[in-house]
Amino acid sequence: MSLWLSIPVYWVLLWAACRRKQAYPLPFRFLEGIVLAYLCFIFLPPAFLENFVWAGLGAILGIAFGVWTEQKFVDNGFEKQLSRAVVFSVAFLFAAFAHGAWALPRSVIGGTALYCVCGGLFPEGMPFKDTLFSALGGITGFILGVAICFV
Repeated sequence: MSLWLSIPVYWVLLWAACRRKQAYPLPFRFLEGIVLAYLCFIFLPPAFLENFVWAGLGAILGIAFGVWTEQKFVDNGFEKQLSRAVVFSVAFLFAAFAHGAWALPRSVIGGTALYCVCGGLFPEGMPFKDTLFSALGGITGFILGVAICFV
């Protein structure tokens, strides 16, 4: 249940960053680390256990859609954070309301969210300090997310 709190907190941080006209790399990456753990250990495995072929095809389509989404917004600003928040919210809402594994749609959504998470955790063209904060936040969030998933 604690994983569900990461999405509203992400939206609140996004709102705060919009109000102050700056992004906070450490908290965003911390929440993306938690989302990464959720995707890897809870969201995607049911799709791959149900039908490996359709889930693999869906993951490839999802990654292609994630590449398109991330390339649409070049800088790491508000619009890119907003697109990531929307993708994460769709993944969480799909998990909440879709009963059954549904390999293809689950893997498309999961592949898109996974690519967006990795795009946030491993940013391109950022200063060393921001990259270090992204890595620190992402690793800490992932470790906490794994602990939440298996406790």
